[in-house]
Amino acid sequence: MLRKLAIITCCLLNVLQLCAQDQPAIETNYDPMALFGPNFYPSGASITRAADGSPNTGYWQNKASYNLQVTLDDEKNQVTGTVTIRYQNNSPQVLPYLWLQLDQNLFNKNSRGQARMPADSRSRYGDSKSSFNGGYQLDNIKVNGQDASYIITDTRMQVRLAEALQSGGASISISMNFSFSIPQYGADRFGIQAAKNGAIYTIAQWYPRMCVYDDVLGWNTAPYLGPSEFYLEYGDFNCSITAPASHLVVASGELQNAAEVLTPLQLKRYQDAWQSDKTVAIRTAKEVLDPASRPTAITLTWKYKISNARDFAWASSKSFIWDAARINLPSGKTALATSAYPAESDGKDGWGRSTEYAKASIENYSKRWYEYPYPVATNVASNVGGMEYP
Repeated sequence: MLRKLAIITCCLLNVLQLCAQDQPAIETNYDPMALFGPNFYPSGASITRAADGSPNTGYWQNKASYNLQVTLDDEKNQVTGTVTIRYQNNSPQVLPYLWLQLDQNLFNKNSRGQARMPADSRSRYGDSKSSFNGGYQLDNIKVNGQDASYIITDTRMQVRLAEALQSGGASISISMNFSFSIPQYGADRFGIQAAKNGAIYTIAQWYPRMCVYDDVLGWNTAPYLGPSEFYLEYGDFNCSITAPASHLVVASGELQNAAEVLTPLQLKRYQDAWQSDKTVAIRTAKEVLDPASRPTAITLTWKYKISNARDFAWASSKSFIWDAARINLPSGKTALATSAYPAESDGKDGWGRSTEYAKASIENYSKRWYEYPYPVATNVASNVGGMEYP
């Protein structure tokens, strides 16, 4: 019996050897140590980074600030606007060119992100069966007021400077007009949610913005391929959003012109919410369909501002119920928790407690780890997969 087992084992080994000989050798540069390396900063300590990756004495970050004026067309499902970027080079390097992210180009049928999706898969942002074809329309691109020299490749733009941007805090202005059509599903980041009292527009990754230049990789120019994270410079945002007067608009940062875009009753409730530990209804479910719950106008422009932030997002709808409450921070400062959602999401078992949850979470986290740095925290009910923006 043992002799038979030995013969069978020997035959199996011979077969395996013959199979192995039939397989061609595969040449690869795959390095498992590089792929699964334990050190995020493999170069060790430097003047900019300590050995553990934390900032060292020579650490720097560049700064990108934005002025945005945009309009929402809820009949064509389009956003049009202008952006002016003030980019400050705090690095020790002179920069002969700049890189920008053009995330909206993902939604063009010919984008690299679309090509990577299997032809018949449900990609959420359009597949081979979809008629949607988006992406940016850009014009009047200027650097310091002069026509810019640039190259666009998919979701990235390189701007070539006539005069290099000097190091140590020198700044430059980049401006352009842009427009795009809004997809129903925007790669889990933004889109259009149908609601019985009016569609909800959640708008993120929507404006041309600077790529990061850092001391680890230089320009971070990975293309945007869809459901993935992203890396941005800090800066200040001033944004004016023009929408139909029937809409409520919520956005990153603090509303600057509440008296111009709210009714007198809503303004009082909004001001009361800043002083209230209990949720205050700024517009109730019963008021959503009441024309008197909005100022008489065709369009209104909402102005929002946020400082030292990486990004800016907003949402707009005539179906919004809107409520808010005060956030109490450990330093004694206060902020505002606010929620916007349709009637379908209302109720104590739904979004009716959203502001309560946001307030409690931020107060708790601020005590445990780090105080919330922004004046407002907003929750919005829509069809996005869920994402955090300042």
